Amino acid sequence: MTAGSRPPTNYPADQNDTAELTAHAGEVLRLFEAKAPGWAAKYAQGGPLVARRSGLSAAVSPYTRAGDRVLDLGCGTGDLARALAAAGLRVTGCDISQQMLLCAASHPDARQPGLCTGWVQLEPDWRRLPFATAALDVVVATSVLEYVAEPTSVLGECARVLRPGGVVLYTVPDLRHPVRWAEWVAQRLATAVGPPSGDARRSRWTSYHAYLRASRQRHRVRWWLNASRLVGLDPEPCLVDDSRSPLRLLAFRRSCGLTTSVASASGERQ
Repeated sequence: MTAGSRPPTNYPADQNDTAELTAHAGEVLRLFEAKAPGWAAKYAQGGPLVARRSGLSAAVSPYTRAGDRVLDLGCGTGDLARALAAAGLRVTGCDISQQMLLCAASHPDARQPGLCTGWVQLEPDWRRLPFATAALDVVVATSVLEYVAEPTSVLGECARVLRPGGVVLYTVPDLRHPVRWAEWVAQRLATAVGPPSGDARRSRWTSYHAYLRASRQRHRVRWWLNASRLVGLDPEPCLVDDSRSPLRLLAFRRSCGLTTSVASASGERQ
């Protein structure tokens, strides 16, 4: 799919396509199961993702009030979820990785009163979020949509579980960033040479190769805006400066009276 094309609205019905989706979901699961043991350290003091957590918490703040129901979709080891819960929000974290969720549930803060968030494991090739329609006030999905086979359908599910007027914030790869230019070259190289093999010195390339295979969605902002509007999500101003980040943060508000289009984009039968 080209970056300027119209986003699709449903999962493919063809059996071969479905098998490909399942295989890709398995790749994503294996990638993050392998990353789980060291993931929380990225958010520890001095870690590379501390600023990202702070920025995301600041981005969510203008759209929430104490007690609001928040879903952290793709929560990993729960670091952002705990930060949002500490701000007085009722947070549930979802992820496909059991190892990530085990780390989240075993964190000392997860057992403290007021910081206990719920953890829900999703199937790798999930189609529907386990929440009622209009059950949530905010959905946060960071570094999620680049890994899913059908991002429009995932956005449709985010819209479905939001109340009218609720907000979804998500990050996508920022194609303006030099890191993404390098990835464009590396992905083509990875496709040409195939998976690495050999001694342990190649382990870093092995991990990077797995990431390049799993992280598929590379679209311009216009594509993401069109996909979001298609499922009833209207753009909102995002007050966090992410110009130096390889991820672009986008915010949208759930429109009213668009249940049919949201259900269709989510792959539900009418």
